Amino acid sequence: MVAWSTDNLDTSGEPATRSVGTTANLKGKMSKRLSVVKGHFPKLVDCAHFHYDNVEFVSIQLQFANEQSDASWNSGSAKDLVFLVQVSCQAKTWMVRRSYEEFRTLDAHLHQCIYDRRYSQLLPLPPLSEIGDRVEMFTPLLSQYLSRLSAIVDNKLNCGPVLTWMEIDNRGNRFLLKEEASLNVPAIAAAHVIKRYTAQASDEISIEVGDILSVIDMPPKEDSNWWRGKHGFQVGFFPSECVELINEKPQSAAKIDGDPANASAPGPPSPTSVSKKHGKLMGFLRTFMKSRPTKQKLKQRGILKERVFGCDLGEHLLNSGLDVPQVLKSCSEFIEKHGVVDGIYRHSGVSSNIQKLRHEFDSENVPDLTKDMYMQDIHCVGSLCKLYFRELPNPLLTYQLYDKFADCMGAMTDDERMVKVHDVIQQLPPPHYRTLEYLIRHLAGLATCSGETNMHIKNLAIVWAPNLLRSMEIEAVGLSGADPFKEVRIQSVVVEFLLSHVDVLFSDSFTSVGRFTGTATGKLECKVSRQHQRTRLVSLQEARGEEVEEARGEEVPKAPRHPTVSAPLLEVTVERRRYSMF
Repeated sequence: MVAWSTDNLDTSGEPATRSVGTTANLKGKMSKRLSVVKGHFPKLVDCAHFHYDNVEFVSIQLQFANEQSDASWNSGSAKDLVFLVQVSCQAKTWMVRRSYEEFRTLDAHLHQCIYDRRYSQLLPLPPLSEIGDRVEMFTPLLSQYLSRLSAIVDNKLNCGPVLTWMEIDNRGNRFLLKEEASLNVPAIAAAHVIKRYTAQASDEISIEVGDILSVIDMPPKEDSNWWRGKHGFQVGFFPSECVELINEKPQSAAKIDGDPANASAPGPPSPTSVSKKHGKLMGFLRTFMKSRPTKQKLKQRGILKERVFGCDLGEHLLNSGLDVPQVLKSCSEFIEKHGVVDGIYRHSGVSSNIQKLRHEFDSENVPDLTKDMYMQDIHCVGSLCKLYFRELPNPLLTYQLYDKFADCMGAMTDDERMVKVHDVIQQLPPPHYRTLEYLIRHLAGLATCSGETNMHIKNLAIVWAPNLLRSMEIEAVGLSGADPFKEVRIQSVVVEFLLSHVDVLFSDSFTSVGRFTGTATGKLECKVSRQHQRTRLVSLQEARGEEVEEARGEEVPKAPRHPTVSAPLLEVTVERRRYSMF
């Protein structure tokens, strides 16, 4: 027996998995015919890509259901197979039906927005052309995939299409996405219950006298005495004689007085008719306001798009098709060329210039930073760059990894901190990783010009740390006394460590124990670096020496992360672009 969700949502779009009750409960089954009503909610494939600002669940358990449909498995070609996946979250369980191509879509989104494959250790799902008709491969392949995914899912999973695949929202509740999902069908009338009814079948709802229902399906009484409606989050059938429409006109009001003269004589509208008229209008307005879609639904349907500032980093980069934000790229290139001046990133620019530049980027225009007004106020460009990262809904180093970064600084030796920080960096979503590498390399290069800017690594870490590393708990409750200064110190120490060891931390050759790297063939193989074949941790100098040696042995030229515009401002020896592998 498969456990089902306890939210009692109607799943009329999944007849194969819906209980139909016993023969005794099928009275008038043909009369419980659903009206064909299209809902507002988009199909899975039509959902725009968006990210939730926050996620409130802790884990999700996914399991390849044992009760697979025999009819589906015997349907013929592998591309026609539909698999049942059991989803469990916050003590609720339900089933979703997904094809193999939808599994590959899930894998693509996961490694585009949430995980690097070397951290997730999820094997890339091969295309159907490589599997052919060997359907026996699907069970072990997908079972292992879902088992590993369940082990790593946490509150970092904020990608809308991924959660949509599981039919779950950011609070851990199930929601239906099919166009015919009854919960999304607008009501056609309101009714109050005048007679109690207890559900006798799984597709019925229990109602009590005084309850208010939203009627969504109301066939003529000569066709059926069963209506369908919504009560809270429950959707189902109920007898029509148990309810009375709220706006139904009483029969006595429909009768005309027997005096024909009174019937024909015009007169002012009665107070009752006026109140009814306004009551209907107010009822319509109330219904309209309640039915207004939320901001999240507008984003999911692609109607509302976030501006550049304040938009989730992964969502923005995917929608724009960029590797790193244009704001960072434009500002860093400008500062490397024109901004090697005293107090860069420490002094603030003119507020009006910052707002003009922000408006240009929010309008998806790349401003000309070489205009006189900006050349005379170079610090406005640095202030704009910090403002962009300060307004990210989820900081660059993410809320979820704040404690892990802070714990790394408690390691005893520099080598131990190196390994721990490297491990935590690998857990960053790919868009955050690419952006962090770009920014840290830019700042580390700028620190080499501290003689002109008076901004060495420690100073840069102090001014940048609050924009990159923040704690959601601390922001929610606040701190008093000396506690804020302690937090600022933790933040600045983490950023200073990143700036001091950028070449090693973002190097492919520095690999922690148990990490995996992907090959060109898509298979995963365990790469144990020479550091971990020893019985002791190597020093920073030894690690860098081996890194240079391995880079020479590969005989592959390494291009800088971005063009060097002010030599020797940025000299990148090891370049690593963190593209998703799928």
